[in-house]
Amino acid sequence: MRRPVATRRTQTALAGLAAGLVLLAGCSSSSSKPAAPSGSSAGSTASSGASSGAPAAAAFGVRPSIQVPAGQPDGKLGVKVKIPGDGAKVTDGSAVVLQYTAKLWRDGSDLGSSYDQGQHPVTAVEGQGQMLPGWEQGLKGQAAGSRVELTVPPALGFGAKGSTDGKITITGTDTIIFDLDIVGVYPSAQADIPAGTGVLNDPTLPTVGTAVGTADPKVTIPAGKQPPAGAVYKPVIVGKGPQVKKGQTLVVQYEGLVWRTGQIFDSSFSKGKSIFATPIGVGAVVQGWDEGLIGQTVGSRVLLVIPPDKGYGAQGQPSAGIQGTDTMVFVVDILDAR
Repeated sequence: MRRPVATRRTQTALAGLAAGLVLLAGCSSSSSKPAAPSGSSAGSTASSGASSGAPAAAAFGVRPSIQVPAGQPDGKLGVKVKIPGDGAKVTDGSAVVLQYTAKLWRDGSDLGSSYDQGQHPVTAVEGQGQMLPGWEQGLKGQAAGSRVELTVPPALGFGAKGSTDGKITITGTDTIIFDLDIVGVYPSAQADIPAGTGVLNDPTLPTVGTAVGTADPKVTIPAGKQPPAGAVYKPVIVGKGPQVKKGQTLVVQYEGLVWRTGQIFDSSFSKGKSIFATPIGVGAVVQGWDEGLIGQTVGSRVLLVIPPDKGYGAQGQPSAGIQGTDTMVFVVDILDAR
């Protein structure tokens, strides 16, 4: 899933490779569009014997330290639950939010982690070919709140052609060890907040629809009105869940518009209602998101009116049609925070 324009930090070469770790196994082929994996490669039988032996006491939600075992990998998919969770289980069609850490078996090279500064959890749908085959096979049936270690052989990873991004190279014979923290499991990528009564009634602000589910937020900028001078953060629907706290992983759907033009520049709703996950309150997204979403409740639809000084500043975001003087308008549905 493409990250929203609200993200503050740019991707490093390492993060670019990390995106490949999550996307279709076909990203290691020469095709410009990844091919869905067959999941039937030889040697794909799950085995609990190939494990990094990392201390099981490491806390869920903290970057794990992966230790590469002695000897050579056996060519099979290794699956080990290091921390058992008790949440919803991953099934075909589930949308999953994951924190990952990865190492090469060959030499112990660190392939990075979504816990690293400026990175984000990843989201994907189980059984839709959106992840490496080893991830899809190893995650099925696992519960939210679990840390699962996967030892992924080439046939279930990047295949015979491997992958290269920046200074990091995965060869066609490389086995990769992953520790995956399953942050959340949702029935589908189309999950949304419960329907609720609209509470926002301010003619100086954009109007926002309260229909949820398959509908988009239907945002209308007030004609002929200038945006407020400062930031405005107001709920459209008040959810009944817990309050969002600084440092949590926030799971949302969102739509972003430019006040000046009324045009949408990014939306998970128009991309098949794909969910997005991010750390909140730690500078991973623009200041307006960090300020406006902390303290809101899970299950809320929130309007964020973000002036340039809490968005992209004087430089704007030209690739998205956002000028340095533009106020951004976001509608964010808060699906989860943990």
